[in-house]
Amino acid sequence: MHPTIARYASTRDLFAAATAAAQQQNRLRLIDAWRPAADLPADQMAFATELAAYLPPPAGPAEALRTRLVWQCTLRTDPDAAGPADHRFQETARRILAATGIASEDASAACRWALLRVGDYEARLVAPLARPDGTIVDTGRDRSLALAVCQLAESRSTSISRLRAAAAGTPGRRTGLLPAPSPVVTAAARAGRRP
Repeated sequence: MHPTIARYASTRDLFAAATAAAQQQNRLRLIDAWRPAADLPADQMAFATELAAYLPPPAGPAEALRTRLVWQCTLRTDPDAAGPADHRFQETARRILAATGIASEDASAACRWALLRVGDYEARLVAPLARPDGTIVDTGRDRSLALAVCQLAESRSTSISRLRAAAAGTPGRRTGLLPAPSPVVTAAARAGRRP
């Protein structure tokens, strides 16, 4: 997965951008949130308002554009590969939230957040950066932390697929490497002649 970080002035702006992206594929759905998705409002604007409940009201439109307290991390996967299952996006999103300090295990100090699936190869992690106590999350290293989490998830996924292939007795896919030479080629090379 490859993360891209963006900031918005309001959750309404963010949902409008996500909806515009999803209209090409006619799919935008909530796959995870700070509380069970079944308890969340179905109306998009009502959901955006509840998501941003802890954000301080801006003094005016200019201040809202300057502060941009709504954080988004877009997670994209390779469109040439099979689209990942929802749980892969969910696991990676929760790790990014914990690594950046936006939402940790302590629910009382966590920001509200939502994970939206946009088509087969993309998910958008949305979080207003205000905690229930009114403090604002410092996201100074959010890009590098999100990238590290995604790289770790990819390496784990590659290791698991190699282990499964080895257990099944099939050769694992070696990305970026040439295929292993055949025994005939190997024997010819050791003997110093062409096969």
